[in-house]
Amino acid sequence: MPPPRQPASCAIVRSEPEVRALRDALARVAERAGAASGIVQHPDWLLYELEWRGDIMSPYLVVARDGQGELIGYAPMLAYRHHARVPLGGHHLPIYHGPVVRLLGEGVVAAPRHREAVERGVADALQGDRQQRVIRIQETTLPNALAGALARGAGGFHSVSANMLEQRNWSIAPAASLADYLGALGSKKRNDLARRLRNVYKKLGEDAHLRVFDMPDAMQEYTTLMNPLYARSWHAVDMPTDWTAPARLALFRRLAAEGRVIGHLLMQGERPVAYVHGYRMAGRYLLDDTGYDEAFAALGVGSSLVFQVVQDLLERFPGETIDFGYGDNQYKRVLANQQATCGSLYLVRGLVPRARFGVIGPVRQVYRWMHRKVRSEQASGNG
Repeated sequence: MPPPRQPASCAIVRSEPEVRALRDALARVAERAGAASGIVQHPDWLLYELEWRGDIMSPYLVVARDGQGELIGYAPMLAYRHHARVPLGGHHLPIYHGPVVRLLGEGVVAAPRHREAVERGVADALQGDRQQRVIRIQETTLPNALAGALARGAGGFHSVSANMLEQRNWSIAPAASLADYLGALGSKKRNDLARRLRNVYKKLGEDAHLRVFDMPDAMQEYTTLMNPLYARSWHAVDMPTDWTAPARLALFRRLAAEGRVIGHLLMQGERPVAYVHGYRMAGRYLLDDTGYDEAFAALGVGSSLVFQVVQDLLERFPGETIDFGYGDNQYKRVLANQQATCGSLYLVRGLVPRARFGVIGPVRQVYRWMHRKVRSEQASGNG
């Protein structure tokens, strides 16, 4: 069936009860192949965000319907007050402090045949809401189709790249089997990865083993084990997290019931040593977070566990993409076999927001100059 030629009819939903009433219809769209960019675009995740941070965030859900009134797509967004800052040296330069709407994921949620119409409809709705001056897209491959749609017309938004350095998204393309993937790695890389994994288990001792948590009734134990492990990782300094919080545990149980969350823990007896936490949705596994107890950092437990997790996933779910997200971690470069340009965007309009976010371009130039200078000095020192 060809895609609709006309923009979809869109409405903006701003109350949590209305979002809950639409949950099942939204889920039917999100769970179609190619509809969502990741688990954060599922309505259960949106409702979790509202339950977790409802005191500072409110829903801003743009719902698209066809000519028969059927819900064919949506843009899951949250409205809140945001403090935009950019790094400069050892400091952060304040850019903007005010209302924004943040898109969960990187675009609209819609089946491929409806996507273009939904993008146009959502763009029209956002352009028509004159109170909205700043839209945040936190992580996206580039170019971003929704950003392009929002830039068109008299009420268009100006796109501002927020990341100081160029970013890449790393992933493993769908493979028919684990053997196919390992074969494509090449014998030298494959043998090196396998040797490092064996050495980790050898150094941890005979009681080292992998535990996989993916069932609803296992989530309580999983989050209980994750809390102390996460607290001993470097992540806890920048982003303290209570993995046993009721809202998070309830979300994990719902997602596990649908086969959408998997936790991998490397154990030394009863002690968790490292973790990989990820989500599955519509043929794609997203590695959301990985970390390890700093006491075991010298063993290389983090990257070795990721390699073991990749093998487990390819054995259990052949044909799925494994998405490492964006960043420049060495394990991503080693294990991934495809990459794409990505970054963070602000879409802005209005005199004051455009002036404030216009500062980012010159700051980025200074930041990149400083980055090149440091790299050059490091290279000279090593030489």
